[in-house]
Amino acid sequence: MRLRILLGITIGLWVAGTLFMWQVAMKNFAVVESVLAEPPAGLTESVSPLTAEQLRPALRYQASEANRLFFSGWGWTQIPLALATLALTWMSFTCKGLRGIAFATLLIALFLQLHVVPETIRLGELIDFDRSGGPVEDTFWTYHHLYTGFDMLKFLLLLGLGGVLVRKS
Repeated sequence: MRLRILLGITIGLWVAGTLFMWQVAMKNFAVVESVLAEPPAGLTESVSPLTAEQLRPALRYQASEANRLFFSGWGWTQIPLALATLALTWMSFTCKGLRGIAFATLLIALFLQLHVVPETIRLGELIDFDRSGGPVEDTFWTYHHLYTGFDMLKFLLLLGLGGVLVRKS
């Protein structure tokens, strides 16, 4: 029973962290537009020679850097969560399907952190100040969508595993 409680806590932390990171990703760029629409008093004076259109790329760059930092850190955090989920599922359930789901979440976390996140970061840095389109930007968006799709799949698998855990308890 204790193992299942630990599993529930681990899944809950992982799901909550995922939801938090989705918020971070969306809000960082929204803050840029909010600041440009109603700049704080001190900002207007300190950047007075620049227009909002001239300032936007610098603020978007800062938001991109924050996202890169957060997503890289979150990816490394997910790997121990995935290992704990797999181990606790393995010790708590004999069902191969549930163990397979836990293993799939580990594979997704590894794939995202070891391949998709670094490539998204690399490509994002190349297009930070050049959003004119082209193959690099297209590839960036392909990786961005790949991350989103696999992250959503991982999230749904965790919700399913959590649902089984609640039903079986």
